[in-house]
Amino acid sequence: MSIIAAFSIILLVGIVILIVGAVLMLLTSIIALVCKNGVWKGRVDNVLYISTHIVEIGLLMFLLTLAGSNIFIVIEAIIKGAYRLNFSRTGGETTILWESQPMRFAFQTIIFIGFSVFLIYFSIKKGRSLKRMR
Repeated sequence: MSIIAAFSIILLVGIVILIVGAVLMLLTSIIALVCKNGVWKGRVDNVLYISTHIVEIGLLMFLLTLAGSNIFIVIEAIIKGAYRLNFSRTGGETTILWESQPMRFAFQTIIFIGFSVFLIYFSIKKGRSLKRMR
């Protein structure tokens, strides 16, 4: 199994966890609207609290996996000396070579690394806020 396949699987798991958390939040909101009496109050609050944490864990998994896959793409491009970007809808492929386009290659590398650093920073900040909520 390649590293990209592993990143893709973790990315999909993060998306599924995000969807599950969102569905739980939606169901909790519906139950809270339907049941106005105080019997469900404590349970609805607990489910909402748990679903919020599920969504945040899914978001952290998604963002960190996206950052990791970007870093892997940069490492692979630096080793090979070329970015090969495929666009499935148009069927086109763009190749950025270090020998022929050094400025564009450097720009692409800086963009990928900068985006990854931003995602990691945002995930750490979000993780700390999640830790404080407990």
